[in-house]
Amino acid sequence: MDYPAWIIGGVGPGWMIGLIATFHVLISHFAVGGGIFLPFTEAWARKNDRKDVLVFLKDFSRFFLILTNVFGAISGIGIWFIIGLISPQATASLIRLFGFVWGLEWGVFLVEIVTLIFYYYGWEKMDPKLHMKLGWLYAATSFLSLFTINGIITFMLTPGKWQQTHNIGDAFFNPGFWPALVVRTLICITLAGIYATFVISKMDENSRFRKELLAYTTAWLLPSYLLLVGAFIWYYSVLPQPVMENLMSGFVGSQPASGVLNLNMVARIAFLGVIVSMTVGLAFFVSAYLNPREFNVWKSGLLLFTAAILVTSFEYSREMLRKPYVIRDFMFSNGVTLKATTDLPLNRSFTEQMRFKPEGSSVGEQMFIGQCMSCHTISGYRSLKKRLKGFDQAGIYNSILLTMQKPPAENRYHKVMPPVIGTPEELQALSEYLYKAVNEPAKVASSEAAEPMADKQK
Repeated sequence: MDYPAWIIGGVGPGWMIGLIATFHVLISHFAVGGGIFLPFTEAWARKNDRKDVLVFLKDFSRFFLILTNVFGAISGIGIWFIIGLISPQATASLIRLFGFVWGLEWGVFLVEIVTLIFYYYGWEKMDPKLHMKLGWLYAATSFLSLFTINGIITFMLTPGKWQQTHNIGDAFFNPGFWPALVVRTLICITLAGIYATFVISKMDENSRFRKELLAYTTAWLLPSYLLLVGAFIWYYSVLPQPVMENLMSGFVGSQPASGVLNLNMVARIAFLGVIVSMTVGLAFFVSAYLNPREFNVWKSGLLLFTAAILVTSFEYSREMLRKPYVIRDFMFSNGVTLKATTDLPLNRSFTEQMRFKPEGSSVGEQMFIGQCMSCHTISGYRSLKKRLKGFDQAGIYNSILLTMQKPPAENRYHKVMPPVIGTPEELQALSEYLYKAVNEPAKVASSEAAEPMADKQK
């Protein structure tokens, strides 16, 4: 373990990353979709001499500027902080591999921010042709930002030929790249229509202009729903076979195993995303398009919330299907590489290779921090207190040994949990630490580890 550990407990590291990342995705995808919506609609309005539409777009672009440039930028920085603290090994590996791509994305994002500022403040001060060119420039840069990030995100689930070639081109243009790009682009377009509809819903309900705008935005977003069906089918068709087996076993699994129960949750969330997607599309057609007068702010806000559920379910499913890896077939979710687990059990010490250890911590606590804490807490999210309830120390030790069994028939955890590595003495120390921590939660080491664990166990 080459980096210090950030011990947070409670909500757990998974939720910390998930909450910040999902919030950022909702805004960043709107930034891409809205970047296409604004110049496209402006071009239509100028061609048809619709000054009322231009006034609406100016107001909408102000809301768009504040939401994307302020909250989008802050949450983007938040992602870098949180992944660097919680998963430093994976973050470092991605930076080493995609350093040029990250640099390109940051440059593009800078142009994106500056362009949007000039676009908003240029509505009444700039030649219309130049103003639309700025709008299309923003659309192009925001899409290029999505393009670059998509290659890195999809690589983590579908590295493809990179495992053999170690070529950055094979890593970036991996099997999941194009279908995921289509899926995300359609989601971006949909979110732009939903956000625009939310703004329109605040207008006078008897206004004819409001009815026209609702019809326009509904016609804008509904086709993306129809195309998303095919795009998702394409996306899931390129996923590695073990990933699809994990998803399907979640639908049909019935064994009382830890892995199956986790996969059941993934399957339910994925199914929820499908149901919500169909509901949102139908609701917009019936309410916003067919009954615009009855489409108020509350209904629009509710549909915006359900769209957020759709995006969250997609992101959650994608993250969970990557288990037990953070970078599939290369690095496990706890930062241990697959190469390090090829010969089990190990004859070398895991804790002796840790460069950073909490002061006064025991070997068992160091094992927990280095290999378990990235996913589990003692009494919070993915609580070991709940999962190990009723286990004695021998039972916990045998469960640890079970993770080291390679044949799936002998290891019920293999689909969602990496093998625990270490010498027999370290595995015993981990089982002792977990047994005492689970049964005496008040005596678990804090983030400061003020007292040596050896003293606490007396």
